[in-house]
Amino acid sequence: MFKIIGKLFAVCAFSGASSFAMAAEIHVAPDGYAFVNSANPGKGYFDVMVQTIIIHNDGPTTITLTSLQLDLFGDGSGFLSKNVPVDRVIGQTREFAGMAAQGFTVFLNAQLLNEAGLTAVLGGGAALGAGETLAPGEALITTSQYFAMDMEPREILITAGFLDEAGEILTARRSLKVKPREQEIDYIAPLKGAWLMRAFPNVNSHHRFIPSNEFALDFFKTGADGAIDNGDRKSAADDFGAGEPVYAVADGEVVFVIDDQNQNYEALLRRDGESVDAARARITKYQMGRFAKDFRAAAAGNLITIKHSQNGRAEYSSYGHLQLGTVAVKIGDRVKQGDVIGAVGNTGDSLLTHLHFQLNEGPDAFHSRSLPVSFSNAAPLYQGQDPGLFMKFGE
Repeated sequence: MFKIIGKLFAVCAFSGASSFAMAAEIHVAPDGYAFVNSANPGKGYFDVMVQTIIIHNDGPTTITLTSLQLDLFGDGSGFLSKNVPVDRVIGQTREFAGMAAQGFTVFLNAQLLNEAGLTAVLGGGAALGAGETLAPGEALITTSQYFAMDMEPREILITAGFLDEAGEILTARRSLKVKPREQEIDYIAPLKGAWLMRAFPNVNSHHRFIPSNEFALDFFKTGADGAIDNGDRKSAADDFGAGEPVYAVADGEVVFVIDDQNQNYEALLRRDGESVDAARARITKYQMGRFAKDFRAAAAGNLITIKHSQNGRAEYSSYGHLQLGTVAVKIGDRVKQGDVIGAVGNTGDSLLTHLHFQLNEGPDAFHSRSLPVSFSNAAPLYQGQDPGLFMKFGE
């Protein structure tokens, strides 16, 4: 296995090269390791996501990216290799640069897991590049590099190839450990009764591709026919599950609260006579305005984050989209496992009443690594061959 630690510099790859050249470095977020996920429990299939890769020109001269390769090493002689097209890296970088130019650096910062942004990660003068050729200080970014395999992964080696101004070949490398989650704290589910759990970790989940909520979960209540709303959709009360109590998953201390958010249904729902495209454009503009004003409130609505500690280790649970007027705690409060802390609602970036739950290694639910979680009091309502989803079909 490759044992590469700390900052890595590009090296000349041609015969006879013996010195390091400060030309390029690779950063990863989250750094150090990634969690392996059991993609199909009991069947021997696993997947892992490399969330964010930053390729940075740390040298004094221009360099040109020619290749990006990810090599995954598994049990025994297991091995997978993936070449990421340079065009994809450039395309993703331009998307983030475009959002930043419109004032939405929050989305890039979320991928970097650093609220202070690119310069905090790479140093002063850092900026996103416009193409494969990077001037000093410029960087390219690619996200959501996904692997699925029938072996348990152990390590990923990231290799970027470059040409310097003289046309010489340069190579930068970074190693990322892959490991299973070792949960020490006993967590219970944040809800009671039967719920439809969605967005659990797989490639169908919108959570999976964001490093701060890769393993987040959404919980929906259903009616007798499997529907999750009664069809009226004028307020949260028209959705099943609205007002259901939310429970602290473990003993802890409240470290963050948002409790003043209300949902504007008029702005978020399609209007009479409005086309689908017109509604989408209007709602997107409204939502982006909310993100620009208050990223956390726009995303999570009413939110509670609780710190849990055991054996010198801290983890943080967060509960989002809570109903206005139901948040029952404030920063600094101590809670016990099973205490009611709020109620299920539909605030923030949400169109249906549900509870968003996530566990993180840091107190900032938007800029810290997502942690897989299991609940000691949870059991499947039905046990079949496939997990499936509740569905409703027409006559």
